[in-house]
Amino acid sequence: MKIVIQAFAVSFIIHALYFCSMMFIGLSKTSQYKPDVVNAWNHAGALQNEVTFGPAVSPPVYALTFLGTGLVFSTVIWFYKKDI
Repeated sequence: MKIVIQAFAVSFIIHALYFCSMMFIGLSKTSQYKPDVVNAWNHAGALQNEVTFGPAVSPPVYALTFLGTGLVFSTVIWFYKKDI
């Protein structure tokens, strides 16, 4: 049972790092974006009329990656403890 808890703790840390890095990258891209409004009005065909925020992943996919990462790390921990 200790191996499972350790594996899910590592999986949680990896997923937390992933989510925090994605939020930091999005925040930095948003804060550094400077639109070229003056030149955009000269070319009316180039103006956007829709906004996209990026791909959205379904929550069950994150649950599967969490369980998959936990399974991978549980086997790694199991083999590591077996050799000691």
